[in-house]
Formats: sequence, C-alpha cells, structure tokens
Amino acid sequence: MSLNRYLLLISLALTLASGAQATAVVPVGSNAGQMPDIAVWDEANLQSTLWGRLGAAGSGPVIVLPVYTRCTMSCPILARMLVKETSQIHGAAPYRVLIFSFDAGEDSASLRKFRQQEGLPPNWILVRSNAGDIRRFCDFFHYSVLTEGPVMIHLNQLFLLDHTLQWRATFIDQDWDAAVLRTWMRRVEFPGPLGWVAMNPEKLVYIGFGGLLLSLALILGTLLLRSRSQPN
Repeated sequence: MSLNRYLLLISLALTLASGAQATAVVPVGSNAGQMPDIAVWDEANLQSTLWGRLGAAGSGPVIVLPVYTRCTMSCPILARMLVKETSQIHGAAPYRVLIFSFDAGEDSASLRKFRQQEGLPPNWILVRSNAGDIRRFCDFFHYSVLTEGPVMIHLNQLFLLDHTLQWRATFIDQDWDAAVLRTWMRRVEFPGPLGWVAMNPEKLVYIGFGGLLLSLALILGTLLLRSRSQPN
C-alpha cells in the first residue's frame, strides 16, 4: 500500500469516528456493564426482579425508556413515538421493550392508566421500583432527574441493551426513527466491521492516531535515508 493511500485511510477513519459522535445515537462501547438487577413491580402489583422479568419476556436486545406517568410533556411523546416507530419494524429479530418509571410515588393504578393512555403493546414490560433501586437504575445510565414540586425534570433518552443486558447505546431526544432503531438493534447483536466502527469511535480514533504517528515516522525515515544516500 502506498504512503498516500495509507494516509487517506487514516483521514477517512478519523472522519467516520467524529461523524459517529454527531448522530442522534451515542454508542457507549463494550465496557458499560449490565443494567442492575433491581426489584420491580408491574401494573398488577406483582413483584419480580428486573432480570427475571426480562428473561421471561423473550430474547434479543432491549429498548429501555425511562418515564414517570404523571408527565404531561416528553414522557408520553416518547412513549407514543416508540409505539409508532416499532410498529414499522417488520421482519426484525426478536427484541424486548422496557418502560421503567423513575417516580418512587408510582403505583399499579398509575401504570395501568399509562399503558392504556399511550397504547403500549401488551408484551411491553411496564414497571416501577422503590427509591433506592430507582437511584441505582438512574446512576447506572447516568440519567439525571430533578424534582421541582410535582414536576420531575429529566433527560429525554432511550437506552439500548444487547441480549445479555449490557448497555450499548443511547438515543437522544426524538432524532431517531424505525430505521435507526432497526440498524442499532442489529448492530448490537451482529456488529460486523462497520458496526464495530460505529459502536467504538473512540478506539478508532486511537488506532487512527497511532497510524498517523507511524506514517510520520515512515516519512521521516524515508527522508533521512534519501538525505544520506545523496552524494555530498
């Protein structure tokens, strides 16, 4: 491979890495860890563990949407958007959806009302938890919630886990659609070379930087050899 082509590939790699950060989906790499296994209650007030509930719900990646059911703004908007966009995913591999309330004052009746109002599919998991485990959940995802009277101010994010419940990506606001969901659900399970690049932009930058240093060393070495070979 010529030196110019090598440098071009490095530049392309760095461009891809910077572009990945500018999208509506932020990869978190492979070291984020598993979502905590906390105690949860569903709309029938049945208690279980989060891992147990997800395990009983099937296989495949998991879409996680944090909400509080009293919300009149972004929570219902994101829930309806998720219902709409997932309904357009046809022929996809199995996946699961978890709607998790970060409101410790939630009860089974409010969960039932939220499912009915937002038209959540019956196979979607809708649960609440206690204050301590809610804190563990939010800390894991770096999900900030501030309380101002009856209002809970929070981030507008969804999280994507792989089938082992490892956190792999974060969806920001409403800048995603069914195609983006389908691409990333496939990517977290079967990344391939391009998927690996998209999910590990920081590693690609390091590789590109290392390649750039190597290229500079080769250039300097070539110039030095030429200078020594020239007659005085």
